[in-house]
Amino acid sequence: MAKPLPVRRAALMACAALLAAASFTAPAQARPGIDGVRFDPPITVHYRCDDDKRLTARYFNSADNQIAILRLDGKPLLFVTVLSASGARYAHGQHVWWTKGDEAMLQDVTQGENAPPVYANCRAQR
Repeated sequence: MAKPLPVRRAALMACAALLAAASFTAPAQARPGIDGVRFDPPITVHYRCDDDKRLTARYFNSADNQIAILRLDGKPLLFVTVLSASGARYAHGQHVWWTKGDEAMLQDVTQGENAPPVYANCRAQR
């Protein structure tokens, strides 16, 4: 005899909830990833810049991919690496985040090639 529909729906919803919970439970050593690309655990760096500005960057690295997340005006933005002669250069829309060692700066390319950086003379805080 078939179960009434409400019982089946409740059982299906319970199974779906268990599957969803299982998919979010991962071992502590699991590496974060995006669409199959896996990264080492993120590195968070706090920077202090000119005019007492502060900026935090989270770096996600793998052998083939490097990304950074910076929060600008309260919004997290995903920056990806682009070709650089030395150091690292990350781009997101109009912004370019340059790093070399413990130093960094953020430029807004829409302000012109000779415009001062939005965040200048940033130094990693240890």
